[in-house]
Amino acid sequence: MGSEEIQKDKDSNQSGFKSIAKLIFSHSGQILIVLVYCVMGGFMFEYLEKENEVQTCVDSRKEYRDMENETLLSLIDVVLSNPLGSEASDAQIIGVFETFRNNTLIIGYDGSWCEGYGLPEGPMHEWTFAGGLFFSMTILTTIGYGHIAPKTIWGRILCMSYAMMGIPIMLIMLANIGDVLADIFRYVYAKIICCGCLKRKKKKKPPQQEKSSSNNTGPPWRPPNAMVREPLTIGDTETKQRYHGANPLNIKALGTADLKERGRLVRMGSSKEPLIVDDDSDDDDDEQEWDEISKVAVPLTISLGIIGLYIVFGAILFKYWEGWDMLQSSYFCFITLSTIGFGDVTPGRDFTDPAANARLIIGTIYSIFGMAILSMCFTLMQEEMTAKFLWIGKKMGVVEDEEDEEVEAEKVLSSHTSHSDC
Repeated sequence: MGSEEIQKDKDSNQSGFKSIAKLIFSHSGQILIVLVYCVMGGFMFEYLEKENEVQTCVDSRKEYRDMENETLLSLIDVVLSNPLGSEASDAQIIGVFETFRNNTLIIGYDGSWCEGYGLPEGPMHEWTFAGGLFFSMTILTTIGYGHIAPKTIWGRILCMSYAMMGIPIMLIMLANIGDVLADIFRYVYAKIICCGCLKRKKKKKPPQQEKSSSNNTGPPWRPPNAMVREPLTIGDTETKQRYHGANPLNIKALGTADLKERGRLVRMGSSKEPLIVDDDSDDDDDEQEWDEISKVAVPLTISLGIIGLYIVFGAILFKYWEGWDMLQSSYFCFITLSTIGFGDVTPGRDFTDPAANARLIIGTIYSIFGMAILSMCFTLMQEEMTAKFLWIGKKMGVVEDEEDEEVEAEKVLSSHTSHSDC
């Protein structure tokens, strides 16, 4: 009993591992892995950078105040050394203020109350969970706005290792999901949108089946060796009687398992003729239909229209969230979905707004699914453009048809054979 229980545990563990592996390698599993990886990155970057954000604010404020004191002393020296209103004093005063302005931009201190982080009237943290999640998305998608970046040593080490592991996962997910969405959209386009562009080819009937007897009361006329399709149930008495007299070697050669798997037996006109298997099945029709759907080309205008609609949808959202105009919102959506990521326009910069974190999370979801849709459209556009270029190449005579290539290959092979015979 103990060995049987151990074997059962091993079988259950193997089945559990197989189910987990199926989930991981499935498309839904890949999406789940990317989302979990982004969430994990959001928590890790928040943990490493949130406290350092306060210390950075304190250091920037100290540096700014030291620069203020130096600027004040420089102005006093200018006033004491040169009379006010002279050209020399005016030039020196302008130089002092320009130096102060440039140093202020370099320091980046915005006058925040550093001790008030986390308080109701204090400044909001940039490195919240939503900020870390959005930053993780910019890493995985290689957008890289640059509006927020890790400052600590461990944060930068984590950023490099996180990108090395996450970018391949994201690319695999986008490629697979893009192919699946392309197949789904191609099917929808062939069945619904493009009415009548996909027509099933009817199978031609054999000439023997088209002939019939003029006497309608009797059975239809068939040639002596015509095939008759009849159902077969393996092992029943009726079947054995029906095929009694057939060659038993032929029946044994087919095998029971093969008969169950491949379909029905077909009896010839004479009982002495061998039994053959009918290879036709409903799966062949489904495969033929799917092959025809896979050859359907989606026009470029439809793919571009899908991209445009998704960009307009995102532009409307960010227009009301960030107060941008439609052009700026559309520009941001396109730069994001195409992974260009200039960083000149970024959402969620108003950290005093409590709803900014929710907007960052929604923006992350919008970006990930938008890139999957763009991957789908790029796949469809690539297929359409390849077909167009092949058509142009065939018209120009640069590209040969596959049939012509096969004929040329046969000619070359026959020539080699003739030379070898000589």
